Parts: sequence; C-alpha cells; structure tokens
Amino acid sequence: MDKIKLGKYLERIHYSGEIQAGIEMLGRIHQCHPKYIPFENIDPYTGKVPSLDLDDIFEKLVVQFRGGYCYEQNLLLNDVLKTLGFNPELQLARVLWRKDENSRTGRTHLLQTVDLDGQKYLVDCGFGIVTLTAPILLNDDRPQQTPNGLFKISKKEDTYILWFWKEKWLPVYRFVLGNVEIADLEIANWYLSTHPESNFKKNLILSKVDENKRYTYSDRILSIRYNNGEKELVNIDNDKQLFEILDNTFGLKENAAALLRQKTNEI
Repeated sequence: MDKIKLGKYLERIHYSGEIQAGIEMLGRIHQCHPKYIPFENIDPYTGKVPSLDLDDIFEKLVVQFRGGYCYEQNLLLNDVLKTLGFNPELQLARVLWRKDENSRTGRTHLLQTVDLDGQKYLVDCGFGIVTLTAPILLNDDRPQQTPNGLFKISKKEDTYILWFWKEKWLPVYRFVLGNVEIADLEIANWYLSTHPESNFKKNLILSKVDENKRYTYSDRILSIRYNNGEKELVNIDNDKQLFEILDNTFGLKENAAALLRQKTNEI
C-alpha cells in the first residue's frame, strides 16, 4: 500500500492522531475501522465471490464505501498495518460462536496477530456480531475490557480460544498459531461464498459498532445491543426499510443497495 492509499484509508476510518507504530495507534485504528467499515456479506448473498486481491478490496471497502467479511476486512487491515511499520501475521480460526468450545468446525475465519513491545496481540476487525474493537493480549488469560465488551483468551497446549462475556463466557473461535497462505484463504473464501448451506450464501448479514452499541441485521431484524447490556430489536418489514438502514445505519451507499435490488427482483 502506498502513501496515497494509506491516506485514503485513514480518511475512510476518520483517523486523527500521530502516525507512529505503537499500541496507541494500533488501538485507535482497531476501534475506528469497524465503526466506519461495516461487516457485510452482500457479495456472496447476491451470488458474487468476493475478490481477495488487495487492490480490489481497497477499491470496494475504501473507495466505494462498502464493507466486507473477515477476509476482506482483515486483509485490508493487514496491508495497512504493514505499511505503518507493524508486523502482523495472518491466522485462521475455527468458528465456535453459538457452538460448544469443543465443536469441530473448519478453519474459515481470518484474524491476525501483532508482536509489539515484547507482547503478542490478537487483532481482528472482521467477526461481525462480536468483532473486537481493541487489540487484546494473546498470552494473558485474564478478562480484558474493550470499548465494546469484555473478552478473554484461554490457552490449552498450543490452542487458543477467544471468549466473549454475554451473561456468561461464550466461545467465539479457536485457533493455533501458524503460517497462512493466500491459497488457504482462496479455498475458504470460495466455500463460504458458494456452498448452498453457507450462512453467508443463505442470509444477509450486516454489522457495525460504535462507542456505545453494536448493530446487527439478520433475518429481517435489526438488533441494537448497548454496552450496558440493554437490547433493542427493530423489525424490518419491507425492502424500503432495509434500504434505509443500509444507508442510515450501516453507511452503505447506492452501489450496495443496487446489488440487493437485483437479488430482490430475481426472487
């Protein structure tokens, strides 16, 4: 990523502050990214396989004001962090959300780790409903407060599990540190965006987070969960309301709505 693209990315996430590779900047970027670049699966939902080419991802998420799912979100963030002087490493995890911690699932979620000042941090702006809004220490099993919820990481032998507190500790995903090649991502990306039983193929999912709450859309319901635990559910009864929240709530513009209109017309 060159300096021009970096400037456009920082403008996209409304970043202001010193440009220096350190925990302060990493934390600020980690909070701003999921606030202004929403999680969305409009491409696979409408029959398109998302491109994992870095130029294509930049064009979509930054220039076109779209969002994306974990591969797009974290590949973009990975490129940004490298440009800024960090040393992020891509990792693949097995999703455990709404499952038991010992569930057997494929390695389909992309995250990354960052070594900084002698510590290793988990960095992930692409999990959607409970995406992190701050880097958290990897080798520390104590609960860690983020701007949007309490998380912790457990470790057994070489396996890590990320947990989220929601009345009780719930497992988010499980992973082992290791080398990830772009070929690994291409296979997982193709599967998640084309398999008829993939949730990203069957259901439209939108998510974003700000300083006070998380917004999630799925199954014609907009869920708003506040940091204090309160929850608000809004029924989205028609496509007009859907297109309104697409713009007003998730900041997705006409190019995203056009894909959904095409899908609606086909149905």
